[in-house]
Amino acid sequence: MLLLNPFCPFSAAKIAGLKATVVVLIILLIKSKLLRVKMSLLGSLLALLMLTGFLISTGVITVLAGGTVLYTASRKRP
Repeated sequence: MLLLNPFCPFSAAKIAGLKATVVVLIILLIKSKLLRVKMSLLGSLLALLMLTGFLISTGVITVLAGGTVLYTASRKRP
């Protein structure tokens, strides 16, 4: 019987990846709902704002993850 340990790094990575995927899908769903509102100016501006925020946040997360990988790779092991 396979037990999932929440403190295992691989389980934590799978859970974090799943949460990130769900958030991305929800953001895209909200964006598509806003774009369907007759493409009004307000809907377009809100969609552009959400898309820009999403792209900035994913860029920051990518930079942080890359920095973490570089830091752990450069650490000296005893």
